[in-house]
Amino acid sequence: MLDKTAPPVAPTIAGQRMTVDELSRLPKDGNKYELIAGEVRMTPAGLQHESIGGNLYFEIRKYLDKQPVGRVYGSSAGFQLSGDLLLSPDLSFVRLERLPGGQDPEGYADFAPDLAVEVVSPNDRQIDIEEKVHLYLQHGTRLVWVVHPRLRSATVYHPDGTARILYAGDLLGGEDVLPGFACRLADLV
Repeated sequence: MLDKTAPPVAPTIAGQRMTVDELSRLPKDGNKYELIAGEVRMTPAGLQHESIGGNLYFEIRKYLDKQPVGRVYGSSAGFQLSGDLLLSPDLSFVRLERLPGGQDPEGYADFAPDLAVEVVSPNDRQIDIEEKVHLYLQHGTRLVWVVHPRLRSATVYHPDGTARILYAGDLLGGEDVLPGFACRLADLV
């Protein structure tokens, strides 16, 4: 028997191939998508994931209230790095001097963020996370933080290929991207 109370299932565009322009013209369906090498990938997140992103957003906003050196963006911000590459980090930061006219672009940014943060969800594949880190750094991101909630750790990546792992008791620092910013990883996870 057909359940008439169940909401209709919308077809997904995940896995389809298209350009950033084609993706941007599709009607909004409530899902978060990225485009990597022209392939649409859906990137849903759970509550813990969003909570960690929110905690970090709050910490960076407090810092920016005292040191207005740039803008922080949540998980819906998109960065178009080429015609077939659109990434949407869980949290991002862009220095003011890199924003066109010091203002937020109306649509996707056509440049990489200075800081990209990815929070690992239970269903994320390690190879996909590594690919995104590589793409951010390849396109000009100066600092990438990958937060691992289950491990209560974060990996900090730099364009020179170096990386280091931080644990709950360590400070997550903004280095030269957010000079003077630091928060305990335990306060986020």
